[in-house]
Amino acid sequence: MVAIIALGVRGRRTAANLAVLAPLASLVGVALAGASQFKTSPPYTGSYEWLNVATAFSGPARFQTYITDIGIRVTHLTTLLMACALVISLAVLAWSRAGARGEPSPARYYGLLTLLLACTLGVIVSTDLSEIYVFWGVAAIASWLLLSNAWADPASTLAARLSLAVPAISDLSLLAGIAVLYSRYGQLAIDQLIPGMTQLGPQPKSLGVAAILILVGAVGRLGLFPFQGWLTGAGPASGGALAAVQGFWTLIVAGLLYKVMPIIVSADLLTHWIPGKSLAATAAVSAVLLPLLGLASLDVRKAVIASGIGVSAIAVLAFTRPGDVAAAAVLLAVTGLARTAATLATGSLVAGMRTSLINEMGEGWRRMRLSVAALPLAAAALVAGVGVVAGGTLRWYWVLAYALGLGLASLGFLRVYLLTAYPYLPRRRGFDPNRVRPAAESMSYPPLVLGLLALGLSVAFYWPSFLGWTDNRPHPAGDPTLFAYWLAVPVGGALLATVLFSVSRSSGARLTTTAAAGWERVAFRGRLVLDRLLVEPALTLAERTEDDVVPGAEDNLRQLVEESAQLVRRPLAVIPILVGVAVLLAVIAGLVAPAVYR
Repeated sequence: MVAIIALGVRGRRTAANLAVLAPLASLVGVALAGASQFKTSPPYTGSYEWLNVATAFSGPARFQTYITDIGIRVTHLTTLLMACALVISLAVLAWSRAGARGEPSPARYYGLLTLLLACTLGVIVSTDLSEIYVFWGVAAIASWLLLSNAWADPASTLAARLSLAVPAISDLSLLAGIAVLYSRYGQLAIDQLIPGMTQLGPQPKSLGVAAILILVGAVGRLGLFPFQGWLTGAGPASGGALAAVQGFWTLIVAGLLYKVMPIIVSADLLTHWIPGKSLAATAAVSAVLLPLLGLASLDVRKAVIASGIGVSAIAVLAFTRPGDVAAAAVLLAVTGLARTAATLATGSLVAGMRTSLINEMGEGWRRMRLSVAALPLAAAALVAGVGVVAGGTLRWYWVLAYALGLGLASLGFLRVYLLTAYPYLPRRRGFDPNRVRPAAESMSYPPLVLGLLALGLSVAFYWPSFLGWTDNRPHPAGDPTLFAYWLAVPVGGALLATVLFSVSRSSGARLTTTAAAGWERVAFRGRLVLDRLLVEPALTLAERTEDDVVPGAEDNLRQLVEESAQLVRRPLAVIPILVGVAVLLAVIAGLVAPAVYR
């Protein structure tokens, strides 16, 4: 489907229609697989040999042949993650019919959306680390090309280069972690790698290094601190592209962490919880710091993205508890749905009010009600299920990280909602507030549907049978008092936002402006060193790739398409071809006839 859209389609409507066929066809397959596995506990696993290369004739037997299989595993959890990916794809495609109407090269835009969906599904069902990294790498390239689709806009181009440059270190880290595992155990199939680690004896240093490298890869693509810049800085990109990248990468990271957590736990047992503590500390810092960054921002897209990453960090923090890995993966999927909904809603608001600054917006509840209503719905979906995963057995500092992250994220989302929904919409030069009209239905309803689905999935956390269905383990009923305590934290953040908005809106605006200016000064001082060591070399590499590699590849592809078209237009000798086909069929029939066969 990607090749058909990219090579054979020129019209915008045709490309959009073909792009919708891909998730619909995948939805049929996922529905059939999910229905067959709905009441069964054992997963379905299929393995098909992909590479079988002889690499040596001496040494340990496990290193003499490099074998990689294309593995597919269907469980209750993977079915749920795949369904979330398909819902995100359909919502973004529906929003893009009107929201991406001004995008150049619609075939490229919709083809990359389809390719990103395929890579997401591939990571979710894969059973081999090398197979996972192939889909991971293709998804990274597709994300970069998708965010750079509006190449005529310098701001969008810079944001796309950041999406290639900033996570490059984390992608290489993931590759290095996989390489370390193979260099020690000679196996990358997860089902065989974990028993092999036990048979070959403990190797705490190599296993700990590999675990940390893999976690760095996941942290970078999820946008946790200090890698958040490739998402918070991608605001100038298309709203549909940015929403798709956030939603799909959240699901990709959820699938990766769920698969590699046995390796992380084994490394923790041998290295005294070093990889797990590193992941938990990074997630805790991100859960608190990134919502603060959103509160200090006047850009509505950056504020929503930063708060969403903060809640995703809380879900990652839940991964450090081995008994709640499946619930943490589902919670991360919920954050992917909600973040996609919020990003699509803010994309509609920015397009309708022609500004991304929150202090220049207003009257959204009167002029763009459906788009504004998706913001509190997404916020409720983000914070509703965290309390169930958090539980009551945490130490006080993890409880503090959970609570601060929840409260600040709720405050950030409600701040965006209140400031875009109710204040007076100011008149600006070249902008008449009376020209603001409600967004098209194809842009208004996808964020609402995603928000409702995310909220329903969050509420399902309070049903122990649902948690037991995801991981085939018994889950006792939770304490309602404990749930009430956890729900009181985001409710308190929402009430604080409402009080500040009602009592001292001007003071809050001045505080936000001062905080934004202070953050820019701090970020500028720290950015000088970071830019010189990391960002500038990576951006130079990205710029050279765009200027040298991509045009050459596109020219070669264009030449191949033109030559193929010329070959198709040539007149064919129909009668000789038919005679040749008939002779070939007669020879095949004679060879397989019973007398000749015997």
